[in-house]
Amino acid sequence: MARNWLLMMMVGALGLSGLGESVSRTATVSLSIPALSVLSLLDRAISGREVVVEIGAEDLARGFLLIPLEVKSNVPWAVTAQVLGAWAELSLKVLGGPEVTLATEEVTLLSGRPGKHELSLLLKLSPEKVREGARLVLRVAGGFGQGPASG
Repeated sequence: MARNWLLMMMVGALGLSGLGESVSRTATVSLSIPALSVLSLLDRAISGREVVVEIGAEDLARGFLLIPLEVKSNVPWAVTAQVLGAWAELSLKVLGGPEVTLATEEVTLLSGRPGKHELSLLLKLSPEKVREGARLVLRVAGGFGQGPASG
């Protein structure tokens, strides 16, 4: 009992009378969300920052290829396209937008605001200008200024 009395006297003398009370503090928390942009081919199970569309003999015989595409991004984004193949030139149209001629150089197709955007690309194929085995490479990158909005 004497020890408790001595302890209380020491606490009082040191000014620690609020020893058992809770203490609150204000804190600032910062959170960084990285830029994320993803392409998905809706008719195939393919998604990523880069997707490849193989152009086969049946596509060439039909003369066109319809590509349903989805862009998901939390920042402004841009989609580029490029044709890989020994000898290929394609005409691509974003439905509701302009037609673009594609070759082996990378070309910006469209750009837009953050969010989820479903698009349809119409690829016109001419057997004289496209050989079987050509590939269309689509890439998405985020953090760009807003160009022609697509969605």
